[in-house]
Amino acid sequence: MKNIWRVYISDLKRLTTNVVALSVVMGLCIIPSLYAWFNIMSNWDPYGESATSLMKISVYSEDEGIDLNGIKLVIGDMVTESLETNNTINWTFADNKKDALELIQSGECYAGIIIPKDFTKDMLSIMNGNIVNPSIEYYENSKKNAIATKITGKVKTTVQNEINTKLISTLTEIFANAGDYLSGSDIEGSDIISGLKSKLNHISSTLDNYIYMMNTFALLTESASDSIDTTKLLFPNIDSMASSGADSLGNLSDSVDISKDIVGSALSLMNTSLDTISSRLDELSSTVNNITVGSQGNSLSFIKEVDSKDPFSTEILDSIQNLIDSQSPEIADAKVQLEKLKNDLEQFTGDAKLTDSDIAELKSVITTDITKCKDRISDVKELINGDLSSTLTSSMSSMQSSLSQAQSILSDVPGTFSEISSTLTEYQSILNDGKANVQITVKYMSDLKDNINSLIQKLDSITASQSFQEIMSAIKENPQMIVDFISSPVQMNTVEVFAISNYGSAMAPFYTVLALWVGALILVALIHVKVKDSDEIPGVKPYQKFFGRYISFFVIGQVQTIITVFGDLFYVGIQCKHPIAFTLAAMMTSFVFTFLIYSLTVAFGNIGEAIAVVIMVIQVAGAGGTFPVEVLPSVYQYLYKFMPFSYCMNALRECVAGMYQHTYGKCLATLLIYVGISVIIGLLLAKPCAKLLDKLEHSKEKSGLFI
Repeated sequence: MKNIWRVYISDLKRLTTNVVALSVVMGLCIIPSLYAWFNIMSNWDPYGESATSLMKISVYSEDEGIDLNGIKLVIGDMVTESLETNNTINWTFADNKKDALELIQSGECYAGIIIPKDFTKDMLSIMNGNIVNPSIEYYENSKKNAIATKITGKVKTTVQNEINTKLISTLTEIFANAGDYLSGSDIEGSDIISGLKSKLNHISSTLDNYIYMMNTFALLTESASDSIDTTKLLFPNIDSMASSGADSLGNLSDSVDISKDIVGSALSLMNTSLDTISSRLDELSSTVNNITVGSQGNSLSFIKEVDSKDPFSTEILDSIQNLIDSQSPEIADAKVQLEKLKNDLEQFTGDAKLTDSDIAELKSVITTDITKCKDRISDVKELINGDLSSTLTSSMSSMQSSLSQAQSILSDVPGTFSEISSTLTEYQSILNDGKANVQITVKYMSDLKDNINSLIQKLDSITASQSFQEIMSAIKENPQMIVDFISSPVQMNTVEVFAISNYGSAMAPFYTVLALWVGALILVALIHVKVKDSDEIPGVKPYQKFFGRYISFFVIGQVQTIITVFGDLFYVGIQCKHPIAFTLAAMMTSFVFTFLIYSLTVAFGNIGEAIAVVIMVIQVAGAGGTFPVEVLPSVYQYLYKFMPFSYCMNALRECVAGMYQHTYGKCLATLLIYVGISVIIGLLLAKPCAKLLDKLEHSKEKSGLFI
């Protein structure tokens, strides 16, 4: 151990007494930190608005728009106006399509967006049923920068979301503004849901009527078909029946002539009867007027005689009434007056103890009754000789004419029934088909009615629910809330686990570890790793030389680490929740790197340095520093667990974002494995390879090209 320190102290004296050597060492201590700081700051926030807002993307809209109910609607202009307020990208609005494409091809803009002329027309094609998905042309120049196109690629999503949100919010606003109509506008005194239910109930009721009608029609169709069968059975006898009917109608016509004479006689008889009644009324009137107290007995005898013969019977009037077959007010009034006269006469003849005043009063009443009866009889005679006579005569003539026409028709009947029979057969077939179709229709209508009733029940269930009432209330009271919800129904709430404030802090572990490896690599490139034999330190063994010279590498490596870590924390200002642990992990990383590279160089010389470079290249590509190891080729996924970079970066990430259980300690413990590997390489492999290395060095010097 003593000789190890002697070797180190000897190296330290030579460094401190040589200004050039000291300057080189100071440079070696600073260079790795600069590499880390510059890379961390360049990646500080490349995806943030402050960085992407400097990247240019050209925009031009060819959209011609459409006329919508007299309003010019150009969605392309709406999109460009919306992009003007978007500061995520440096939007460059060209005057025409050619200029927009020129900006992309020249490299002045990383990408470009061209909105075609039919964009609005295609966007609103849903309104005419001929749906065409609108498209936007997106151009990108991948030649200028590979990463830039990945950053600007999110522009496609930004513009697409902008358009979708604009369209959805517009349509939703129209819907939401109809909230009053949905939740309270009157449709026959109720809201739209109630109106819909009312209409559905009306349809259901109408369907009931239709079903009843169709069932009735089916029964009538069946009855008609049966009637046709019966009618067809009667056809053989119809010819003879028609001939007999024609003869019978001829006889009836002759009978009508006779009836006309009979009607004339009847009318004459009715006039005679009415004249008789009128004459008797005159006699009765004369008798009643001559009645006195002294002559009361003879007059009363006459009146009783008249009453017993019932000359004022209403039977003749009833006969006339039946003959005209209608209720005549004249005949009715005559019958009423005759009945009243009979009643008054019965009162007059029924009481033999009448006083003079009673007789005088009854005479007046009877005289009035007789006058009214004569007037009514006169009205009946006018009825008989006027309307009744003309009506009967006209009816007889009309009847005779109708019988003649019927006789003529029946004479032509026999020749037409064969055609009728054929037609009825075809009609019966149609009726049978129609009956089947009617039954199918009834079934469809019944099913439709059941579906409508089911829909009504569902509407009742929906409208009665608390959720529906709350939705209707929200639509009515806050339509803008509905617009915001429909246009963006899902809000992504990001809950960061082990959050890192910026991309630079997230990349700090990788660039810090890479800087420390580069620093260790520079050390072996500029400082000799072998200790030459010297009289100053006699009897030094190889392992003592190995460890003694490494102490210098270790110290310089730790100085590199302190400068780099302090610069990360206090100059660059990365996020670090555990700065002390971060520093210790970096120091452990430097120790492992310097010891491993030192051992490789001791054992294999310049070949060892080349191996260290190869290991660095492999780790930069496959240690998961920039891209997740899962997206790398399978060979890197296999080598990942053998790379020291992985454990160093994971330990530093624990310090930057926060500790998870024992990950930090496990990573540092794993690094100790590489210390053991370094000891094996530096001590056990160095001696067998010494002669080979001497030959390689000799050949290299002879070339005159290599140091």
